[in-house]
Amino acid sequence: MKPEDIKRLEAYLRRTLNPGISLVSRPRVNDSVEVALNGEHIAVCYLVDDEGETSYQLQMTILTEDLMDM
Repeated sequence: MKPEDIKRLEAYLRRTLNPGISLVSRPRVNDSVEVALNGEHIAVCYLVDDEGETSYQLQMTILTEDLMDM
């Protein structure tokens, strides 16, 4: 992703989900970024370009053991 796209996406996620969110570029990969909340990796956000339409897909995996702490 281009740096300006990452900044715009990060601002949107901070405004919409949580101000503690930050996006981190992934080495050798230009179609996605890592999503962190207060420094902890929580998801990956993919750039999707389908027939000239651009969108972003947020993929978050929640492990069962993480739910046990609740």
